Amino acid sequence: MNELAPKFLVSADLERKEVHFACSGYFDMPTMVEFQRELLAKSKPLIERHVSFRTLGDLRGFVTQGRDVAEVIRTVVMESAKLGVTRTAVVSDNALAKMQYLRINEGINVEVFDTKGEALGWLRADD
Repeated sequence: MNELAPKFLVSADLERKEVHFACSGYFDMPTMVEFQRELLAKSKPLIERHVSFRTLGDLRGFVTQGRDVAEVIRTVVMESAKLGVTRTAVVSDNALAKMQYLRINEGINVEVFDTKGEALGWLRADD
């Protein structure tokens, strides 16, 4: 099995006002577009309610992305802040991908963690 094959999964916890996503592999633009569509679809109930919400990204297995995909990630994160995302916690096991994610999302309320427990603790710290 090719560990660079792109995969993603998106879910929403509407009660907690959270959207969770998991991405792994190396994304091409068609996969990135499909991921964006799914992310928007799962976020839509929260966006339509005009409430702030948080996101949890599980990027274990996500590798450093090409410039075109990195730019789309930056755009998605910036637009998500306009739609109500106030805080994003990310779990990553790849130092280079972690550095890239922080660099392209500089200025956004995002933190990267080694474990999901740490990420959820920070994400929900104000609950």
